[in-house]
Amino acid sequence: MKEEYFVNEAIDKAIKTYLSNINNSSGLVYNSFLVITIRILVLIYGRLDILNSYYLKDNVLFINNLTKYGMKKSDITLFKEEFLNYYLYEIQNEKQPIKKSNPYFLSTLKYLIDMFTMKKKTVSVSFNEEEEFLELAYTTHTKNPYRLSYTYLMEIDPNTIEKYYYSKLNDVEITREFSKTISDKINLDALNIMGIGLTNLENMDNEDIAKATKDAYDYFDIDAEKPNRDTKLNEAVDYFKKFGINKVTTGNGYVDILLLMSVIVTTISILVVLFFSL
Repeated sequence: MKEEYFVNEAIDKAIKTYLSNINNSSGLVYNSFLVITIRILVLIYGRLDILNSYYLKDNVLFINNLTKYGMKKSDITLFKEEFLNYYLYEIQNEKQPIKKSNPYFLSTLKYLIDMFTMKKKTVSVSFNEEEEFLELAYTTHTKNPYRLSYTYLMEIDPNTIEKYYYSKLNDVEITREFSKTISDKINLDALNIMGIGLTNLENMDNEDIAKATKDAYDYFDIDAEKPNRDTKLNEAVDYFKKFGINKVTTGNGYVDILLLMSVIVTTISILVVLFFSL
């Protein structure tokens, strides 16, 4: 008689292993990719959505729960298949004297990243929740020695995973809409120069955004109380893009020209010295 599994053999085994090791959070098994997959699903969807469907043995409910933030059922099906392929490959891997990197590790992880970014698109996600996800997801935020070593065992650069995560964030429609909304209020280019991007802004409240806006004016030495502040800020940003430095202004056009000429002469002098030193 064929054994019945919840959803498939991999998910069934992963949930059972997760539940039996939940009180040993620092253990190797609890930090294995099999269990990490369930831990990430619990983080994204909540314990009730993952475990209730398991206790009820309701496969349909489980799939429906994974689509609640907009993931397509076809993508959930592919996720299940990739996770099963990962599990079956690992079973064979354990029988080999030399372990090979599992080709299904990264593809499974990418589906988990897709799920999390879809959640960010749909509902508000706290900074702590995002940090916990990035820590679990084998990115550069991961500090656990088991997971850290496993990433390199899989021959995966943590930066690759993180770049995929941020690329997915930039792809979601909410980021585009957020960009359109926020760009009416602040200069995104100015904030980018200061190291503040859209991802940072999405995790800020209105008070933090207002402070970042004020800091942008201060950074470029612009009086935020003057009505022409935004025009001045745009000019300063354009100048920075061209010359890589803040625009220096005294309010006196003649002095400004002398200052600019001194910058140009200094640059030429440095280039001449470099040229003759080669």
